[in-house]
Amino acid sequence: MSKSKTSTKKAPAAKSAAKKSSSKKKPATSAKGDAKNITIRMYNVGFGDSFLLLIPNSADPSQPLKVLIDCGVHNSGRNPGFPIDDAAKQIVKDVTEGDGIPRIDLVIVTHRHQDHVSGFSDSTIWETVEVKEVWLPWTEDYTDPEARKILETQSKVAKSLTASLAKRLTALAASPAAAAATKALKELAENSLTNAAAMATIHKGFAGNPKRRYLPFKTRNKNSFLPAMLPGVTAHIMGPSRDPDTIRDMDPPAGHSYLRLMESTADGSDTPHLPFHPSWRLENDECTSGEYTLSTRDLKAIENVGEGDSLAVTVALDKAVNGTSLMIMFEVGKAHLFFPGDAQWGTWKAAMNDPEWRELMTKTNFYKIGHHGSHNATPIDFVEQILGAKFSAMASVRPVKAWKFIPKKELMEHLREKCLNVVRSDKADVKDPEGFTRTDTYVETKIPI
Repeated sequence: MSKSKTSTKKAPAAKSAAKKSSSKKKPATSAKGDAKNITIRMYNVGFGDSFLLLIPNSADPSQPLKVLIDCGVHNSGRNPGFPIDDAAKQIVKDVTEGDGIPRIDLVIVTHRHQDHVSGFSDSTIWETVEVKEVWLPWTEDYTDPEARKILETQSKVAKSLTASLAKRLTALAASPAAAAATKALKELAENSLTNAAAMATIHKGFAGNPKRRYLPFKTRNKNSFLPAMLPGVTAHIMGPSRDPDTIRDMDPPAGHSYLRLMESTADGSDTPHLPFHPSWRLENDECTSGEYTLSTRDLKAIENVGEGDSLAVTVALDKAVNGTSLMIMFEVGKAHLFFPGDAQWGTWKAAMNDPEWRELMTKTNFYKIGHHGSHNATPIDFVEQILGAKFSAMASVRPVKAWKFIPKKELMEHLREKCLNVVRSDKADVKDPEGFTRTDTYVETKIPI
């Protein structure tokens, strides 16, 4: 759908709906919206994402539209001053209306990583929240054979990795440095588990019997549309891709050999995997001759066979799940809000190669910095060639020792060279620009429509 067609369709409906509802007066939400601006609140969950949008309601100016995008935190980067369950309770409080009922028009879950969904694990927090629709990536549609295949593959790798790394962690009790590295790797693998409790809330929970949508649609021209529950808003669903070449990136590569290594020690013993058949081995007392002597380096390499595979497979798995992330642009009047989730290169490339999506990206005036400001999101081409000079941007992040380059310093600096309105959730690493409000639990800004 082109921009001009979108504008033509929206204006009359919005005007007529506003006239109809002008006599209605409803109490404002706890998180305040206003008639001329979209309020964007980034909760300080730690290393994770949770954003609440309050959008002026063309059908009822007294009551803003509410959109929640993700609610989660990574085990490695929790905010001890604001635990994720407290964040979830705060969100419910912020969307509670004057009649005492919490309401959210749209809940979006960009992908199933722990740092985006763990806040939904306690279903009792959300059971009274009336939700109209829930949007998920198409890979969450259990009735889609391709989606089930991707999900089952990712889940199998995540489960096997986590079990193997847990076992290794126990064996490394006497080696603090190695144990710390393995613990960080285990937490990264856990991020890609099914997160079953949270996903049960997302798939089946909330009050109001919300409709679930699995996006994007298979038909390309349906992916710019006017959501019924968001009058005056156009949603553009740019990813995840359904292109077979891009989908292959969602299948963790190079995992099979490592999985076989793990399965070979699945009996629960502490005996390490031996890469050679016993008939090829010599005992220590047989190795007196220089002919059979191995260097210390060679012995260590044999002893640690497969060690590098766990890192490679864990990182590949993390990228694969990120590859399923929703990439969405919301268009409201002159506001263009770009939420790419944790989308990585395959999704970005597909979107930037699409002339309509690329043109929309040039209008971005709010950018949720992809993947917490990591090096494998926010392509240089997007910053240098597509993103304009008038925008606000937010990175939801917290320092994690294992990932000392997140957020990427060069990325933050590059964005700020174009526009100073760039903040992070955990701290004001530079003085907060005018127009941003910061508390211990959130950072908030307004984008005019």
